[in-house]
Order: sequence, then structure tokens, then C-alpha cells
Amino acid sequence: MKALTTVVLVLSLQVVPLAANADESEPGLDILAKRGKGVVLQNEFDARAAKIPEMYRLEVLRDRNRFRDILNGMLLNSQLAADAREAGFQTDDLVIERMKLAAETELASAWLQHYVASQPAADYEALANEYYLLHKGEMLSQEKVDVTHILVSKDERSYEEALEIANTLSDQLKDNPDAFVELVEMYSDDTSAPANKGSFKNVKRGDLVKPFEDVAFSLKPGEISDPVKTQYGYHIVRLDAYIAPEVLPFEQVRQQLVDTQRREHQERMRDDYISRLTSFGVDMSQESMEKMVRRQFGKEYVDPYTNKEELE
Repeated sequence: MKALTTVVLVLSLQVVPLAANADESEPGLDILAKRGKGVVLQNEFDARAAKIPEMYRLEVLRDRNRFRDILNGMLLNSQLAADAREAGFQTDDLVIERMKLAAETELASAWLQHYVASQPAADYEALANEYYLLHKGEMLSQEKVDVTHILVSKDERSYEEALEIANTLSDQLKDNPDAFVELVEMYSDDTSAPANKGSFKNVKRGDLVKPFEDVAFSLKPGEISDPVKTQYGYHIVRLDAYIAPEVLPFEQVRQQLVDTQRREHQERMRDDYISRLTSFGVDMSQESMEKMVRRQFGKEYVDPYTNKEELE
């Protein structure tokens, strides 16, 4: 119930501004949204939503930006098509063939999606477990570090002034590394320092600003860095501990592996089906080929297939 409520909320929030001009008096039309001459009906949106793979559909429709982009795209197509019909453009012979081709493409796409979805499911849990056992060495946690730092901020001083202070503190630490925590309490401008003494634990890559991170992961336990410049000022970093990657238990990666096995199984079903269909030989005469070339390039043309050396 909660998931359904979320979807309905997102849809309602997005439709209000887009459907403000909709004429709800039009008989027989279950309108989702209208803009100018463009109209998107509920069943048309259903058809568009069905093109999104089922396992991702709700995620896409819950995303306000992606929902908006889909709806705006449909409205634009409807507006363009309305202008085309007003101009009588849909009666052009080539346009008629293009519309037939588009219908054929959509039918093929919908059928392929249906075919794959209707195939027997595999035991994805068993496949996931088998994959885990064979690739356990790849199922690793991220490397992490425990670090302590002193920040000399540039907010109330220039970078040059901050560096001068940081160099002074760095020289003191070279003489007396054990004074690190004391210097954190006395000089660090990090607002969290009074509570955590400048210490951050279980930090993984991406948690820190990059210059800080690069230095932190390059140190050895107990080693203290030279001043490191970031957008905040200068940091002096001490590596307290390095936590090496560990093999993750199956339960922690189970859902990810199950989803992967399901997707790969569906891709195999799709590829096998397409492979069977494309295994047949292509029946095309030289006469029909030449007719196509003349239609595309005119009566005077050079046959691109006569010079075999150029093709090799």
C-alpha cells in the first residue's frame, strides 16, 4: 500500500502543471495530460510504461524527473503529430510506409519483451549461490581507513596564512607525534573536532574530498602526512588503521546476485531466440538488390559490391 501511495503521489504532483489546460469535457477520452494540441491518454501512457522492463518500471515512474521527461516527450510527439495531421502530412505515401514500419517495429519489440517474460524462470537463488561460491574472492567489502586530522581553515585567513600555520604544526608533530590529539584540540578548525577529537572511522573511498582521500589511503598506520590542501584549507592527516577488504557473506550480496542472474537468464533467452531467427539464410535476388539501389541512388550508380577487393 505504501509503494502504491508513493507512485500516485508522484504522478499527481507532476500532472497538475502539465494538465492545467486539459479539456476534461471531451467525450470518451480518459486524459492523463494535455498541452496545446497534444493529448496523452491514460491507455497511451500505459503502453509507454510497458516498454520499460518490469523490474525497473516502478523505480522509473517514482522518479519525478524521469516521469516528467517521459510525459513531456509524449506530449511533444502528440503536438507534432497534431500539426502533421492538420497539414495532411499523414497521407503522404512515404509517411504511410514509415508509420507501417514504426508499427512493425513496436509489434516486434512488444512481442520480444512478451516472449522473454513468458519463458520459464530459472532457480535464480541457486544460480546466485553457485556464482557466489565460484567467485567468492570477488565479493569483497570496500577498503576502509580510520583517520584523525587537524584542519587549518581558510575561511578566516588566506591559503598562504593557513599553510604557514599548518607547516608549523607539522614540524611540531615531526618532533613529537604523540602530541597529535592535543594539537587537534588546540588548533583544529573542524567544527566536529570537540566531539570526535578529529577522528573518523570506517571511511571508504568517496566519503572524503579527493585530495584528503588520496593522502589518507596512501599512508601507513601511524604515519602523519604533510599539509594537504583542499577547498576547506590545509589538513594534517594521521592514518590510525587500515581495514583491508573482506569477503562479504552471501546474504549481504544475495539480492544483487539474484537480480543479476535473473537479468542474465532473460538476456540468454532473448539472444537464443534472436539467434534462431537470424540463422535462416537471406533470400534476396540480384535483381531486387539492383532495383533497391536504383531507387535509392538513381539510375546512374556504381554497384558497391562489384569490386570485391575494396570489400576485403
